Amino acid sequence: MAQVIEFPLCRSVLNYRPLPMAEDIAAQRALAAQLLTISPADAVTWYFALEHDARRTHLHVHRDPTGRPLAFVAVCQTGLDLFRPLVVMRGDDSAALRQVLRDALWPRRQYLFNAQPSARPDLTAICELHGESVQAIYALNAADFKPVINILAQTSTTPDGLLRAAIRGRDGSNVAEAGTSWISSRYAEVFVRVVEGARGRGLGKSVVSAVSARLLEMGRTPLYMVALDNAPSIGLARRLGYRDTGAFELSGALSRKA
Repeated sequence: MAQVIEFPLCRSVLNYRPLPMAEDIAAQRALAAQLLTISPADAVTWYFALEHDARRTHLHVHRDPTGRPLAFVAVCQTGLDLFRPLVVMRGDDSAALRQVLRDALWPRRQYLFNAQPSARPDLTAICELHGESVQAIYALNAADFKPVINILAQTSTTPDGLLRAAIRGRDGSNVAEAGTSWISSRYAEVFVRVVEGARGRGLGKSVVSAVSARLLEMGRTPLYMVALDNAPSIGLARRLGYRDTGAFELSGALSRKA
């Protein structure tokens, strides 16, 4: 059975047309932060709701009559898909979460989304889901890291500060590439791609190791999201020292019902 890491819970593009917001983003973020923790389970939502470029983030918070936040939805323009903004959300109050989804999303518009699996009933009440999947969240602590040194893995930094590591084939194209999807003040999500003909040779492990090492040097905790049935990818993460946090995420595409 996978070892579970215990983390402290601290409360703490095109053609995109945002819905109007009554408050500035800083005030909205202060409210949304009250619904999040610093655990890996909230890492993706924390980054996009609270730390993603404010000019590319539209945050909607639903509050009770006393002003206490009950739920929020953040709609973010990202490099993941120029045509489909990314939606993240949080809220234990079902009615509030459903209302803020109605407020934040345009009917029939396509969005990407990331949410906790427990939010699925509220999502399906308001939206049509497409291609949804559940991933386990693995995390890497420095003390557990088992690095792999491969001189063929070349690391770089993109113009927007994200990390990349790649191994090139004889024709100069990347046969294995790892990188970060986002980097927050505490965490970073690591991805990996290996072309089919190069799998099974440890190349994916090498590039993930290179990116993970850089993140640990930066003081960030690397996170690795993986489908529950992807045994090879889970094995790669575990061999490098990543551990199962016991948390899961639900992701895919959605469109709000009319």
